[in-house]
Amino acid sequence: MRRFCTVVCVLLWCAGCATQPDAEAVTTQTQVNKAMETPWAGEPLVIADQPNSPALDVGVVLFDPGVEAQDDSPSAAVRRLESQLLAGQLRDALVASNQWGVVRMVPAASALAPVNIRSQIVQSDGRDLIVQVSAIDAAGTVLFDHLIGHRETEAGEGFSPVFNAISNRLLQWWEQQAQRERALLLSLAEVRYAQQLAPEAFGGLAEQIDGRWVLQRLPADNDPMMRRVDRIRNQEYLFCDTVDEQYVQLWERVGGTYALWRDAGREQAYWLDAYEARVSARGDRSDDSRYARMQAEYAAYRSYRLQEQAWFELAKALDGETQPSVIETADRVVTLEGTLDVQYETWRRLLRDIFAAEQGL
Repeated sequence: MRRFCTVVCVLLWCAGCATQPDAEAVTTQTQVNKAMETPWAGEPLVIADQPNSPALDVGVVLFDPGVEAQDDSPSAAVRRLESQLLAGQLRDALVASNQWGVVRMVPAASALAPVNIRSQIVQSDGRDLIVQVSAIDAAGTVLFDHLIGHRETEAGEGFSPVFNAISNRLLQWWEQQAQRERALLLSLAEVRYAQQLAPEAFGGLAEQIDGRWVLQRLPADNDPMMRRVDRIRNQEYLFCDTVDEQYVQLWERVGGTYALWRDAGREQAYWLDAYEARVSARGDRSDDSRYARMQAEYAAYRSYRLQEQAWFELAKALDGETQPSVIETADRVVTLEGTLDVQYETWRRLLRDIFAAEQGL
């Protein structure tokens, strides 16, 4: 009996491993409760007949999984895989709202888009999702920074209320901006992108004042260097297209298993809540021994563990498995290796080198 109890305890402990956030992402229980109770976290997505003018492009940065880079545990692998899936779902929600220009998934924030959305997973256990989300514009201004949570109450509901809330918060900010402010932001993003390519060539167009980037002047309409900047930017868009393609392929491979894991996690979480409530109501009676409770808990977890183990194994197999990105330009074919972060930085460095060579810098 002692051996059986030990096994049960270990299994129950392992089943909870995936729900524990990384130390850097830990928030107080009060903050978590507040995030789950925030009224607008359950609002519907605001959909437009056509995007606002001028159209605002948005960059969705791949979610921070909230685990240490050296953590090679199954739960960390799950988080890393889920961080990509959730970023893709946020992108899909922004596209579905029809409020924005082009919405791109990017491994890192940059001036490629006038606004970038960055998110970190604080808690995710199949039933509950809590993320820390911030939106930052090209000037370096934090447009909003929220802890958003949602509890999935029925199968198939998913975490769409979280992504709807993010899109709606961004829309509220954009609608408050006058046409002049919108145009200035788009111009600032273009100038800052050019400065990242060649700081010396575009110095003085935008300057950082009190921590914010301020547009000082615009380049001439017929500036040949800006035309080259536009061409380089289009090459960087090619990499973003490959990120989108990889997300679609990833979802086709793991979407079904991920949905089953979430369903099982939700069902078992609600079962445990009800079970603990019954135990608390009965008190420590003799006919409800500790051993009997453990047997009941183990039986309830078996189905969940089967789904969880399948998801763990799949996530572990895919952890760090990043497909090479093959990008075809007008005069060459480039193959990028490594993680998406490494590929993105390599591609951006290559584009900077191409631009510098063309300018004789």
